Amino acid sequence: MPDALDNLVRTGQLKREPTSREEVTAFLDQASVSLADAGIAALSASGRFKHAYDAAHALALCALRLHDLRPDRGLGHRAIVFQSLTHTIRAEPKLWSTLDRYHTKRNRSEYGGFMNVTEAEARDLLTLTHELQAAVIAWLRDKRPDLAR
Repeated sequence: MPDALDNLVRTGQLKREPTSREEVTAFLDQASVSLADAGIAALSASGRFKHAYDAAHALALCALRLHDLRPDRGLGHRAIVFQSLTHTIRAEPKLWSTLDRYHTKRNRSEYGGFMNVTEAEARDLLTLTHELQAAVIAWLRDKRPDLAR
């Protein structure tokens, strides 16, 4: 396990917990359904953004679970899944930092009551989430084939 992930365990942001093929499959299936919904052109930009965000979160959480880790239930437990992508699947900084930025936008809307999402942001998040999906699946097949379908 990369040192950075060990450090996150030591600080209590992540905890060790074995995963299973069924759990990994469930996250991948959840992401696929949310991605399909995010691609429905008739939905509002906010609706497509929300579905793409849900898919991205499921995929980032899956990446953690592939390392037998999960976020602890503390402040920032959802953000850590995006921030750890650089360590879990070696995601490029642009991918994980943009997802982290969209996480902040999602939180402002979830807890502030108003989602101001542009068409461009919805499309960008959808594109990034498809990239994340491909990266998670490639990492899974290469590094943890025991958990692949």
